[in-house]
Order: sequence, then structure tokens, then C-alpha cells
Amino acid sequence: MKRAAAPGDRADLCEVQWVDKEKVALAGASLPELRTLAALAETLRALGDRTRLQIVCALATEGVDELCVCDLATLIGVSESGVSHSLRTLRQLALVRYRKVGKIAYYSLDDAHVGELVREGIRHLERNG
Repeated sequence: MKRAAAPGDRADLCEVQWVDKEKVALAGASLPELRTLAALAETLRALGDRTRLQIVCALATEGVDELCVCDLATLIGVSESGVSHSLRTLRQLALVRYRKVGKIAYYSLDDAHVGELVREGIRHLERNG
């Protein structure tokens, strides 16, 4: 049985210098543009905040098409101001959208892919314990 590499252990590095040029070329050709990678990094960074992630998870719940700020604040135990601040960040990244009905702002996921991203992350964690 292999042991896990300890911090500073070099067991996880190649012991010889050899580059598989075909695979490197194939991977290089399929890499997204730097601008796309930067936008993705920004999106994942936004989802790295627990409050924002809770909001997205709540909005991704089957049967929940939208929630207002008051609903979200009650659900996750954060002030309406805190929820509103988090929603602003999510809106700027096109992860959520809102519609206003009178004095109430209802939020929903911008599209189904946002919920799928979070659900895939949860499935990954469940599979890997």
C-alpha cells in the first residue's frame, strides 16, 4: 500500500524529466482562453464564500424557483443586509437574477447550469467521503 506524500516529501514529483508531447499538445489545444479561465476563477471564488454558497444551494433546491431576501435571511440565519450584499456579488457574476414585485425582490438562479455546478460539487464530495 502506498503512503500519502507528506508535506515537503518529493514522492509526488517525477523522478525523470520526460514530456509526452502529444498529450501536452492535445491538452494545450483544449485549454480555455486566459480571459475565460479568469472569469471561471472569479466565479469559483465567489462560490467559495459560505453565505453565497448557501444562497445558491437554496435557490438550486428542487421545487424552489425563487426566494426573496427575507426568505433567504431566515433560511441561512444571516441579516437581510448580509444576504443583500452576497446577492449583489452573485448578480454581478450573472449567477443569480432578480425580479421586483411591488416592494419585494425575488431571486432565482440565472440558469440551470449554476445549480448543476453546485450539485456536481456536492456529489464529488459525497463520492470521496
